[in-house]
Amino acid sequence: MARSARADLFAPDEVAIVHVMNRVVRRCFLLGLDPLTGSHSDHRKQWIEDERKRLAASCGVDLLGFAVLSNHASSAEFVGKLWFG
Repeated sequence: MARSARADLFAPDEVAIVHVMNRVVRRCFLLGLDPLTGSHSDHRKQWIEDERKRLAASCGVDLLGFAVLSNHASSAEFVGKLWFG
């Protein structure tokens, strides 16, 4: 099923603060010690932070805050008139 276009969901004259969450699948770990494989993934933390900031800047979204946990990442984003061009 196709998703609705963001232009249909957000009114261009209104400001929105959106909570975005991304989860991992198949028992993968973003950070920390993976109990199944015994490998550490802490090296990803800075990369994930930099990538979130880069994507927010290139999409015209202000990143208000974010958290990266072992199995998901969460962020609060400000979407305003700038986003709609």
